[in-house]
Amino acid sequence: MILTGQLDSPFVRRVAIALHVYELPFEHNVISAYDDFDELLALNPLGKVPALQLDDGSVLADSTLILDYLDRIAGAEKALLPGDAAARAGPLAHMGVAAGLAEKAVEFRTETVRRPRGKIDGPRVNRILAQIAAALRWLEAHTPEEGFISGGEITHADIASAVTVTFIANRNGEHLAARGNETEQGFAKLIAHARRCEMMAAFESAPFMQG
Repeated sequence: MILTGQLDSPFVRRVAIALHVYELPFEHNVISAYDDFDELLALNPLGKVPALQLDDGSVLADSTLILDYLDRIAGAEKALLPGDAAARAGPLAHMGVAAGLAEKAVEFRTETVRRPRGKIDGPRVNRILAQIAAALRWLEAHTPEEGFISGGEITHADIASAVTVTFIANRNGEHLAARGNETEQGFAKLIAHARRCEMMAAFESAPFMQG
């Protein structure tokens, strides 16, 4: 398998980490979603990362769908989400908010960094900031002080949350600062959880890298 995309993307990184957790061999094709767009477009018609090229040459796009495929390869006992619908709902809810937060964090940078200053849509940026703040509050409220989100074992919810917090901390750390009704430490449980995850071998094998 060949994983395409840079590890400064939380979406690419969550796939890379899952591959390492599963101990599935893969090559890493490091190209930029912006600077190498034509090459990426030839691989994935949406021109987005991540893209996972399988051994038969077919290509999967969208990190959540890729992870579902990898879960099937790993098998039910090793899958990073439980198979039972009731047990699955909690981590899926957490994963959905964390992945959505990553999308909004990337969108914030697109609107404020890549868009010409005179064309920045202020109301849109304010809406994105409100979404980021609300998602962070939700994740903080649903993150344990110790261990993993669903208890004893790491799941895709932990990976999605940790890579998103690491991305924000490196790109726009001001989102994590204390404000309003948060504690003096800001999102203390959320940040501590990310640090715990980042110490795991699978995370260290796919470190966040400035792109």
